[in-house]
Amino acid sequence: MCLGAFLRRKGGEFIHYCCKHLSCVIGWSWMLVGRVCLCQGLLFANGIFPTVLYDKNGQLVPLIDVDDRETLLRSTPFMVANHISYLDALVLPLALQMPKFMSMASVRNYPLFGTLGEDLDFVWVNRGSKGSRSEAVQAIDAHVQAWKPGERPLVIFPEGTTSNGTSLLDFKQGAFMSGAPVRPVLLKHTGSWDPAVTDYLMTEDGARVLYSDGEWAMNFWANLLHSCTVLVCEHYIPSAEEKADASLYAKNVRQYMLEKHRELELVCKTSRDQVDTVLREWRQRLQLQRRFVAEALDAPKTRLRMRLTKRHQRNLQGRALES
Repeated sequence: MCLGAFLRRKGGEFIHYCCKHLSCVIGWSWMLVGRVCLCQGLLFANGIFPTVLYDKNGQLVPLIDVDDRETLLRSTPFMVANHISYLDALVLPLALQMPKFMSMASVRNYPLFGTLGEDLDFVWVNRGSKGSRSEAVQAIDAHVQAWKPGERPLVIFPEGTTSNGTSLLDFKQGAFMSGAPVRPVLLKHTGSWDPAVTDYLMTEDGARVLYSDGEWAMNFWANLLHSCTVLVCEHYIPSAEEKADASLYAKNVRQYMLEKHRELELVCKTSRDQVDTVLREWRQRLQLQRRFVAEALDAPKTRLRMRLTKRHQRNLQGRALES
């Protein structure tokens, strides 16, 4: 506990000092090894123990060959991940072998995270400026143009903020305007305490109570262990229609990630010897649902099709009212 508190306070300075002096002696590849060790030390000192799963040929496997893992993680110019809490900035660099990240510029001033971001070549975007959206799109395009297979990808949080971890917010289009292939990544916390950074908490009687960063920190320190699972999905190659329409690309990737998020939830709740059976049954049900909806929409104007159409119209009206 004392070591964790010390590293929370001094960890950023320690990383910066070591990286600065190691860079004068060893090359970039060894620098990356040093950062991996430092991040892993910070995680374990704070009781954070991530498990990484890979979606390989339809199976979620915990371990793959080291060379295959590096090739897989560096086969697309950027990745998109859900954003749950401050811990993502510590877990994902280690799980994804030190990629680059896009983050809001204010994180530079955060203890530990700001220094870690500088050392990992974060791409900073000032969300408060009027041209922040075009600035982010330009940064993504520049990375895609300069990126080559085998180089570090850029990780983007397309939700634009943290969510509660149970679903996904609507994706911003900026991450998909380049039309480049993307690898989705999903993170789920499985410990006794949910570290999701939200604006409020729901009490037992249904009331909303404001939830501050200070309260989050106290809850984090009060729990000694924080387990989580990272799912690295198969890469998503956009179609010609998706390349021409960033909103369609973002919508389809979000839907794909929602389905994978459900699979991840099932895996986290199921014993290892039953995972394959549970996933196979769930995927079969999903295919039946898709076929049922497609046949209903293609059929003549039946009552079912009219109900589905009305439900779709209500969803569109609800989104318009929310915006």
